[in-house]
Formats: sequence, structure tokens, C-alpha cells
Amino acid sequence: MKIYLISATAVIFLSVIVSLVIPEGKLNKTIVFIMRMACIFVLIQPITGIFKISTSATDSAFFDYDYICKVYSDNQSEQLGKIILEKFNVESECNVIIVYKDGEFTVEGVSVQINEENKEKIEDIYEYLEELKYINISVYAKSD
Repeated sequence: MKIYLISATAVIFLSVIVSLVIPEGKLNKTIVFIMRMACIFVLIQPITGIFKISTSATDSAFFDYDYICKVYSDNQSEQLGKIILEKFNVESECNVIIVYKDGEFTVEGVSVQINEENKEKIEDIYEYLEELKYINISVYAKSD
């Protein structure tokens, strides 16, 4: 409220000064009109705040973030499986968990299940995922 009062006072003061400084003529009427409009806009500013629509309330109404996270997680999981097959030559089932939090999508965890019992590959895949900056990583061999 303090900032609003300072702004209103400043605009009105500026309007009065400009009105006194501008010489009479065609330009005077235009400038006085513009300054009066500026004063009116500043004075009705608190009223316009009532009619503002909050974007945070409308965003959640238009988007199903759980569905988007699921689709994004499925896609990331599939791509990670392809990368592991290409890089480490091992079949795997990947699960990348993605959540929508604080206005952005973030990876909450990764699990990779490989189809062979090879401790070295498990460690190599784990290190590779750490290099990719994944968090909450679990890599394990499939049990029969």
C-alpha cells in the first residue's frame, strides 16, 4: 500500500509540474490529457488487481500433470533402455521416475534391472547413470 501511495503521489506531482511547464498551444492539450489518463490509471490500479486471474490456479485445471509425468517417465525409461543396450550390450528394464514439483519436471529416481548376473556391468551402468546426474539410482540383476 505504501508503494501505491508513493506512486500515485509521484504521478500526480509530475502531472502538475508538466502542466505548469508546458506552454499554451495545441501540444498543451494533448500532454495534459495524457497526464490525466496516467493519473486515472494509477488511481484505479488497486481495483484492477481484483480482476486478475492467477496462473497457478488455471495451470492445474488445464493440464493433467500425473499423466504427463507417466508419459514422460515411460519415454525416458524406454530411451535409457536403448542407451544401455547400445553402450553396454545388455538387455535391461529401466524405470525412470519423473514428478512435477515446484513448476518443473524432475527425475526422482532410476532403477535398472539387467538380464544377466554380471557385477562389473552393474557397477559400470551405475557409474554411467551417476555421470548423467541421475539420483536415487538402483541397478540390479534380474532374479529368476
